[in-house]
Amino acid sequence: MKKGFFIFLVCLLWVATLPAMMTKQNYVEVMLGMTVPEVTRIVGEPYAVHDLGDGVQEYQYIERFSMNNELLYETHYILTVVNGQVVNKRTCNEYRPPYDRMYQADPNYPSFP
Repeated sequence: MKKGFFIFLVCLLWVATLPAMMTKQNYVEVMLGMTVPEVTRIVGEPYAVHDLGDGVQEYQYIERFSMNNELLYETHYILTVVNGQVVNKRTCNEYRPPYDRMYQADPNYPSFP
């Protein structure tokens, strides 16, 4: 009984230490006018920061969706920041190329990565 409780406690502490990440739910929580530290606290560090000049930066976050170790699509969340505040946000989805989706391994034959 004590061993099971200890394992549960370790798992709970491990989950609590996972970093924040951008998801659809967190994207909705980001409001225009928020500062960069507020955004970072909600969604974590960006994948990339692009400096567009004149104090304008784009913060890019990527959420990947995969199944069976195969990437299905990505959602790119892009926040435009001017002078440290979010002034615009947008998303775009990236899918695998059609030729890559067309040729799949035989589902009846086990494939190993």
